Amino acid sequence: MSTGKKIGLFACTGIVAGNMMGSGIALLPANLASLGSIALFGWLIALVGALSLAYVYARLATKNPQEGGPIAYAGEVSKCFGFQTGVLYYHANWIGNLAIAITAVSYLSVFFPALNDPIVAGLACIGTVWFFTFMNMLGGAWISRLTTIGLIAVLTPVIGTAIAGWFWFDPQTYVANWNVSGGNDTSAVVQSVLLCLWAFVGVESAAVSTGLVENPKRTVPLATMLGTLLAGVVYISASQVICGMYPAEVMAASGAPFAVSAATIVGDWAAPVVSAFTAFACLTSLGSWMLLVSQAGMRAAKDGNFPKVYAELDKNGIPRKGLILAACKMTALMAVIMALNSSGGKTSDLFGTLTGIAVLLTMLPYFYSCANLIRTEGATTRHVLSLVAGAACGCGFCFIALMGAQQVELAATFVVSLVILMFFSWKRGKFQSTLEPVRKVVGTGGGVQVRPMPAAPLDPYDE
Repeated sequence: MSTGKKIGLFACTGIVAGNMMGSGIALLPANLASLGSIALFGWLIALVGALSLAYVYARLATKNPQEGGPIAYAGEVSKCFGFQTGVLYYHANWIGNLAIAITAVSYLSVFFPALNDPIVAGLACIGTVWFFTFMNMLGGAWISRLTTIGLIAVLTPVIGTAIAGWFWFDPQTYVANWNVSGGNDTSAVVQSVLLCLWAFVGVESAAVSTGLVENPKRTVPLATMLGTLLAGVVYISASQVICGMYPAEVMAASGAPFAVSAATIVGDWAAPVVSAFTAFACLTSLGSWMLLVSQAGMRAAKDGNFPKVYAELDKNGIPRKGLILAACKMTALMAVIMALNSSGGKTSDLFGTLTGIAVLLTMLPYFYSCANLIRTEGATTRHVLSLVAGAACGCGFCFIALMGAQQVELAATFVVSLVILMFFSWKRGKFQSTLEPVRKVVGTGGGVQVRPMPAAPLDPYDE
């Protein structure tokens, strides 16, 4: 790794919280309005689950800090799981990144009406992706500073709403908005959990970037817990205030909930300002997530699961080629979306589709990390907190999130996971077929002679 300046506690906490709140704070309150204020229980479940996952990564980082986070920890449970996690987590990240870029461009359309055109918006998304790709080539310290600034920018209107919004809070409106989903309360809560989960994706951010963090055994656990708690408090307080300020149908139709609330509290002039803050937060979040994508790809390459090019570092210790390859994939997917969406479409629907895919792809990596903590700590009373957080809460949270997924999305995730296992088996079998027999039988007239051969090279996928 580079000997350049490392990321400290404050900046690392900003990365964790910023990765969570950048795009989530922008769209989720409006998306949850279609379910109602009953989403409070979804938030609470998601927060408990996120804090449990935060504890899992904090504990693992304390005992054995490694670059790659979920990829490295899944590989400790099984090489097969490590291979599967590397593929799933990497693709979940760059697909989710594209959703963030789309959100940022959507908010910028307030100032640049031309961005309402799907083709122009798509080209702007591609340009944004490449801009932050090149920014990441300057080093992790640059991205951490931008993310921290973006976090402060988005927290200003959100915290303002969470505090001042109570003066406009109407208990009757809150009660009337309780469950507008059209289903029973249990179904509404389960659906809200999957939506809320996107808000907490990024809990592993510090663990993934361990190689860029100063004093990782101390910094990573603290940043993970503090960043997750900060994001959870902000999400719940701000979203619940809004549920009592406006009818559900009004907020559901809004693409910028905090711009609406700011206009109510301060005046109409605040709406474009908040929209600018939100767009900036999304952009800085994208920059931070691009950093995570490069680190995840590098770890997968070091494990032999990705081509070696993903692990090649430049003179500054940055996986430059890996960043470029990720940007190329995002560009290609955006081109496909532009072709399919050239006649127009709702940004929220596209965002929901991409984030739904990204969330589901992260479930197995999260589950394997929880399983690794159980393996590491052992089923003893001495480590009862780890067992409760890892087994009961962390794994249970993953199960609840999967229950809230759409049937088609869940089936697709299952099929993709099995295909990855098939590819792993093929790759391992291909390696083993190239090995020479350890012992060779040679005929010698009246009998056979057994001749020892040189030791075979170790199978990189052997347990």
